[in-house]
Amino acid sequence: MIGATPTPDVLDAYAHCAEITRRSGSSFLAAFWMFPRPERRALHAIYAFCRLVDDIADDPALRGDRGMLLERWHEELVDAYRGKARHPVGIALGDAVHRFDLPEHCFLDLLAGIEADLRGGEIETFGELERYCYCVASTIGLLVCGVRGLHGVRVRDYAVHLGIAVQLTNVLRDVGDDARAGRVYLAREDREKFGVRTETLGSAAPSEPLARLLAHYASLARSRYAQAQQALPAELARSLRPAQAMGAIYRELLDTLERRDFPHHGPALRLSKPRRVAIAAREWLGMGAASFAQRGEAERRPSG
Repeated sequence: MIGATPTPDVLDAYAHCAEITRRSGSSFLAAFWMFPRPERRALHAIYAFCRLVDDIADDPALRGDRGMLLERWHEELVDAYRGKARHPVGIALGDAVHRFDLPEHCFLDLLAGIEADLRGGEIETFGELERYCYCVASTIGLLVCGVRGLHGVRVRDYAVHLGIAVQLTNVLRDVGDDARAGRVYLAREDREKFGVRTETLGSAAPSEPLARLLAHYASLARSRYAQAQQALPAELARSLRPAQAMGAIYRELLDTLERRDFPHHGPALRLSKPRRVAIAAREWLGMGAASFAQRGEAERRPSG
């Protein structure tokens, strides 16, 4: 199946997904160009599906019953696996999941994460937050690895750790925007531990307790980035360069957030497109691992 040429209608569906991806302006675009064309098409289909279901929870302009819309996409996913999809995204996704033998449970876990967003309510513990991060981010990493034809325990560990690290970075970036939209992803037990009041999350007023909590979460994210790097099988490093590029982009975002004291009262911080492309190119050229090692050595070196 992998070598079979898609039919014209399937190619049209893939083009539709590529356009959704292009319009999104996502950081994922910086890594997608590294893939061979069949894999890149599959990633466009996966991203378009993720984008559309994520918009059900996040797009304020969306009208209608969001729960019903999510259920319709659940049905479209089932139809994609059965070869009966009707929406262009479902048609492209159906070709991709069979072409690369992608596990359905990753998409179902993603939908569970979106459903949690729709339900609302507080995240009580950091363990619950990690589970949410797995659903909305690690699942995508696992699918990326699947498109690359990579499997096994260490590959799974790599994708899971990296996904959690990336989503924790998103949580740190979007604290203010999320709070103003009535969402809080910082776990209640951690907010209480650090003495953070919910009303301070979207406020422009300085808050030392919040600053300490965000620094704590940044440390947890860094730990996950490091665990992902440790799990990365050396013999697969080249094959996973696109995923490495995505991790490097978000790690740079985390560094920038930390240097700017985690701004949360203005527009969410974004790296410029040229910067994202430059980071991705560095990883593609094989410079990322060396840079990571040099950085780790610098961090271990005694000061003074």
